[in-house]
Amino acid sequence: MTGYIVRRLLWLIPIVLAITVITFALMHAVKGGPFDQGDGKSSVAAREALKAKYHLDKPVYVQYFYYVKNLVQGDLGPDLVNQGTSVNDILKANWKPTVALGLLSAGYVLIVGMGLGILAAIRRNSFLDYISVGFATIGASTPNFVLGILLVTVFAVELGWLPAIGWSTGWTDWKPVILPTIVLGSLPAAYIARITRASMLEVMSQDYVRTARAKGLREQVVIFRHIVRNAMIPVLTLMGPITATLVTGSFVVEFFFAIPGIGRSYVQAIIGRDYPMIMATTLLYAVVIAMANLVVDVLYSVIDPRIKYS
Repeated sequence: MTGYIVRRLLWLIPIVLAITVITFALMHAVKGGPFDQGDGKSSVAAREALKAKYHLDKPVYVQYFYYVKNLVQGDLGPDLVNQGTSVNDILKANWKPTVALGLLSAGYVLIVGMGLGILAAIRRNSFLDYISVGFATIGASTPNFVLGILLVTVFAVELGWLPAIGWSTGWTDWKPVILPTIVLGSLPAAYIARITRASMLEVMSQDYVRTARAKGLREQVVIFRHIVRNAMIPVLTLMGPITATLVTGSFVVEFFFAIPGIGRSYVQAIIGRDYPMIMATTLLYAVVIAMANLVVDVLYSVIDPRIKYS
C-alpha cells in the first residue's frame, strides 16, 4: 500500500507540469492581457512599463520559464489586478471560506443524498421512494445559479429568514451558510441519492443478503452490515471527486453570494486576466482533485478487504 501511495504521489509531478503548460498556453492564446485595456488613468507608457516589470512583453516560453522558476521556489507570483499583493497572500487569506463551504456541502450531500437513497431503496415503490426520485430529478436538472435565485427570492427577500449574501464570521453566526450550502450541494446530492438507491437495490438482490436474513439476523444488521457497506463502493467512487469539486469548484456560488473565498477571487482573476492568480488557482484545484482520487482508492481497501494494492 505504501509503495502504491508513493507512486501515485510521484505521478503528481508530471501531471502538475502538464497542467501548467496547458493552462499557460490557453491563457496566452486569448487576445489581450491584464494591462492592455487600461483604467483610463494610466498612460500607455505606464502600461508598457508594467508589462516589462512582470515580463509580459517577452515571448510566451520566456514567461513560462520565469513562472516555473518562481513556482519551484514556492512563489506563485504577484497579483496583477491588486498591485502590491502576492497570490500567496490572497490564497492564505481566502482559503477558509472556500474549504468551509465545500466541507459543509459535502456533509449535506452525504446526509441528504445517501439518506434519501438508502430510505428509497428500503422502502421501494413507496411514497418516500417517489419523493427521493423526485428530489433527484429536480436537483439534477436545476443549475445552481437558478436554484440560488429561487432560494434567495423565497427565503431572503420574501420571508426574510436568511441573509442573501455574505458569509459566517463564527460558529454562532450560522444563518449565512445555509443557502450557499444547499445551492452548492443540491446537484451532487441528487446524483448520490440516485446512485445509492440503485446500488442498494442491486446488493439487496444478492445471495449473501438472503442468506443473512435466513440466518435470523436482525433487519438493521442486514441493512447496515451487509447491504449498505457493500453498496458504498460506487458511492465512494463519486464522493471523492464530488468532495474535491465542492471544495474547489464553488466559484459560481461564491460569486453569487459574495463569499470572500478562492472561487470568487478566481472569477475576478479571469475577468481581469490576472495570469498568476489563474495559474495558482488552477494548480490548487488540480492537486486537490488528484489527492481526493488517491484517498478514494485507499478507502476502497478499507470498505472491501478483497481489494489489494501492490
